[in-house]
Order: sequence, then C-alpha cells, then structure tokens
Amino acid sequence: MFRDKASLWMYVIVALASLGAVLPLAWLFLLSLDPTQGVAGSSASFSLRNYAAVLFESLMGQYFLNTTIVAVLTVICTLTSACLGAYAASRFRFRGREAAMVGLLIASMTPVIAVLVPLYAYAAKIQMLNTYQVLIIVFTAWQLPGTLWLLRSFLDAIPVELEEAALVDGCSRAGAFIRIVLPQLLPGLIAAGLIVFVYVWNEFIIAVSLAAKQDMRLVSVGLYFYLSDFGIEWGKIAAGAIISIVPPAILFFLLQRHLIHGLSAGAVK
Repeated sequence: MFRDKASLWMYVIVALASLGAVLPLAWLFLLSLDPTQGVAGSSASFSLRNYAAVLFESLMGQYFLNTTIVAVLTVICTLTSACLGAYAASRFRFRGREAAMVGLLIASMTPVIAVLVPLYAYAAKIQMLNTYQVLIIVFTAWQLPGTLWLLRSFLDAIPVELEEAALVDGCSRAGAFIRIVLPQLLPGLIAAGLIVFVYVWNEFIIAVSLAAKQDMRLVSVGLYFYLSDFGIEWGKIAAGAIISIVPPAILFFLLQRHLIHGLSAGAVK
C-alpha cells in the first residue's frame, strides 16, 4: 500500500516537473509566432515573420556556422585529450596520480568570471581574440577535467585482462587500445561528447568576452544583440531561441539511448 502511494506521488512529481519544463518552451514558441513583438503574446494572429527575419535578414546563419565549428572541434579535442588522460589514469600507477585527478577537478570548479579577465588579457596579448582557436582552447580546457573523470570510470569498468590477452597475441599497446578498449568505450565517448557539445552551444560569458566581433559571434551571443537601444525584439529573440534549440534537441533525440546507457554504465563498476 505504501509502495503504491509512493509510486503515485513519484508520477505526480515527475508530471509537474515535466509541465514546468514544457510550459516555458510553449510560451516561447507562441511568442515567436507573434508579429507584434509583444512579450505577452497577446496577438490573435500568428506569423512566421520572426523566423524569416532571423534566418534570412540577420547574421544568425553565420552564428550557427561559428557555433557548429567551435562545438565540433571542441568535442574532438576534448574527447581525444580526455581519452588519453583517462587511459593513463586508469591503467598506469604513478606517484601523485590521484592528487593530479583531484586537482584537475578542483580547478574546473573555479567560476568562469574569476578567470575571465586574465584569459582576455592573455588572448589579447597573443592576438587570438575573435578567433576560433581561442574559443576551442578555452572550452576544451574547461570541459577536460569532467570528461576525463567520466571516461576514467568507463575504463575502470573494462577488464584489464582483455588488453593483456591482446598483448599476448601480438598487439602493441596502441593496437590493443584501438581494437579492444575504444569499441567498449564508445558509449562513454558519445555521452561525454554530447555533454560537451551542449555546453559549448549554450555558453555565453566566455563567448561574448573572447569573440565579440560581429562575424565571430556564437548563437548565444547573437541572440543577446536583439536587445538593442531601441527596444527588445521579443519575437525575434523567441524565434532565434527556438531555432537554436533544434540542433542539440536533434542530437539528443538521435543519441539518447547511447547517452543513457553511457551515463548508467559509467556509474557501475
């Protein structure tokens, strides 16, 4: 009896939480169809004018391209570095290993605003402001510790005996890693890659500070500039926000099984 009531309340809580997540998106979608630019969405007519303006009368297409390039390259750099680092932390025993891992994790907890001024000053000094390179380097550095810890949990769950058997059969260490470890690490790589991609896609503070030039803005920064001195273009902001949600949503829909399997598998050793 108690278990049935607990299950019922759990369903109610999940339903309310889902409703709380969906209602703002529904309001945002209705606002994007309102041609009057009213924040209350009071117009009885609906139009795709805001979507047309965002897609064809602004630089939002360039912002999407910039964000895609930065996000994809950041995912590649982060996964490559984290995969090698996690393999070393999982398979090799050396002095200071755990201290180094904990130090990386603590460093990642530093607020972005605390290091933003030194990052900006250093990027300006080496003339890397408003470039893809500075964004990719900073985003990779910021996401590397968490990704490394996640992939290490996967590697710890892969039996070392499989690699040892491959080494006995004549594989090199690199060959055993590529042929034995990577296929079993794939769910973790997909989960970590999706997390990094979504982070880069939504990041604002770093993007607006290091790439404020008009043709180098990311999507999140481009949406911000609909707040002008002449007023707030609510309809265009809403339309841009809805469009910006689409790529991560599609990726999540396509990779949700791998994401759930990857996160759950990494939690069980």
